[in-house]
Amino acid sequence: MTLSNRDRARFLHFATTLSDRARRILRDRPRGEIEVSLKADGSYVTAADRDIEAAWREAIHNEFPDHGLIGEEYPAEGGGSPWQWVLDPIDGTDNFVHGITTFGTLVSLRHEGQAVVGVVDHPALDVRFHAAQGAGAWRNGEAVRIIDSPEAASPIIAATAPENFAKAGNAEIFTRLCAEFPNVRIYRDCFAHGCVFQGSAAAMVDWHARLWDISAAEVMTREAGGITVRLDGPPDRYQVVFGRPGIVSRIVVAVTARR
Repeated sequence: MTLSNRDRARFLHFATTLSDRARRILRDRPRGEIEVSLKADGSYVTAADRDIEAAWREAIHNEFPDHGLIGEEYPAEGGGSPWQWVLDPIDGTDNFVHGITTFGTLVSLRHEGQAVVGVVDHPALDVRFHAAQGAGAWRNGEAVRIIDSPEAASPIIAATAPENFAKAGNAEIFTRLCAEFPNVRIYRDCFAHGCVFQGSAAAMVDWHARLWDISAAEVMTREAGGITVRLDGPPDRYQVVFGRPGIVSRIVVAVTARR
């Protein structure tokens, strides 16, 4: 399906209002007062995570009552709808808890399984990426492009932390990646994604991720001119490589080669 100009504008505007609402919630929260608990998997969750996603869900219910929802903090809703909002209220909660400013908020809209709108917002950095099907990809109002180009030095490859590869039973893949590409940087979460969108990194290797971690990146990458490749793994997890087409192809060959 191709979005009409009217739908594209409406959905993208609404997604950015959700990002604005998250900024307000974070701005109004007193500095240093972060209520933290641990999930069953040992990861952090804060009151801010839950408050943002609850506010987003209420807004979506009011504006698009027939759309589905999937988010990190609450159960999925409306699974029969072809339209699905995918929500990560704070991506990089551990960074948020420790006062590291690279956390972000992620909103995307999918239609029949394909991401058509995405917003990646870094409230503490005042950086926002957005994209919509057929409308290009943007950083703070300026167009961004992912372009293959000859590298004078080793390209920077962003990768999630080695323990994510280990959790998926693929610790050796991180080793292969570093052997093939000597300039691998461990930039976690959506901060790493932004490095790819704006051309600072040639590609991102994200492993053992959830849909809400990578959905906005899917449409951003496509609209910026890059590609995303999903590799084999558990059906509820995502092993993806995205960025410059030539580099992505080299990474896929390196990490899938039989040894």
